[in-house]
Amino acid sequence: MATVKSKERDTTKSDQIVQRFWQGAFKSKRKAQRFSVTLETTPEELFPLLCPAREADWIPGWDCNLVYTDSGYAEKNCIFKTDKSNPFGDGLWVFSGFETNQYVEFVRVQKDLVTSARITVTDNGDGTVTTAWNMISTGLTEKGNKEVDKLSDDTHSGPVTKMLGHYLETGKTIKRSALVLGMVAQGVKSHFS
Repeated sequence: MATVKSKERDTTKSDQIVQRFWQGAFKSKRKAQRFSVTLETTPEELFPLLCPAREADWIPGWDCNLVYTDSGYAEKNCIFKTDKSNPFGDGLWVFSGFETNQYVEFVRVQKDLVTSARITVTDNGDGTVTTAWNMISTGLTEKGNKEVDKLSDDTHSGPVTKMLGHYLETGKTIKRSALVLGMVAQGVKSHFS
């Protein structure tokens, strides 16, 4: 076995990159958001809905353009795009992690903002499933920092719960008017709680 002698390594270039970061005028803002939802379903029924194509079935107004997928559906390294007409806005989305019936991870890159997310699915063994949503958004520009500032600190999952729950119960997409009314009612309820 060869012995490696400890040498002084030249880190001048990497030190300059880090120094440039610390001295830069622009500082990205970042916000983490977390919430969980318990639904009456199984992982096998819920998990396929966490897919760029299948989200069109349960999210009002959802549309996307698949860029790359071997199956046509969600999978590791699946890539798709959304435009500004999408309820979640424009972006390039990449599935960075995927384990059937357990979790999906993705990164969405926009002009001014990057969001990474992990959605885990846990079978509670009682006919319910809990999904935990963990998202981190980072501003890439001053405009992106303003978007980060606007992100809610509230950890409730109102719209997602309502959309998923309605689809799982009825097999149909919730009407936008019902979704908006539910969000307004939730806001009024939380305001007086």
